[in-house]
Amino acid sequence: MKIAFKKVGPNKKQVHYEKEGLSIDGTLQRGEKSLVDLGARMSGRIEVECIRCGEPFWLDVDEALHLKLSDGVYTGFDEEADVVEFYDGSIDMEEIIDSESASIKLDYHICPACKQKEGEDDGSTKETCE
Repeated sequence: MKIAFKKVGPNKKQVHYEKEGLSIDGTLQRGEKSLVDLGARMSGRIEVECIRCGEPFWLDVDEALHLKLSDGVYTGFDEEADVVEFYDGSIDMEEIIDSESASIKLDYHICPACKQKEGEDDGSTKETCE
């Protein structure tokens, strides 16, 4: 799903996008320095790999996203949020969800079975083997 930068104004625009078990729900709004602010929640399930045993397992995802979106190269620095650059005049929600998904997959994850073997299970895990 692509949204033209020129269609995002100062009023919040609702956005929803789903792909492969993950969804982004939030708002787009024209911000400072010609950037567009994305305030959203990403939720769903994603398959990740345990760093100890190498087995795949499902991870429940529920996290806040705060991104600044730029139409072209952004030369500044923003301490509040990561800046994502787009080069065709539109915001590509598929690219955002793909990027966030890849970031989650690259993190270190330990499956519940390995946590239990090491006595690390504190009962608050959201990771589930299937």
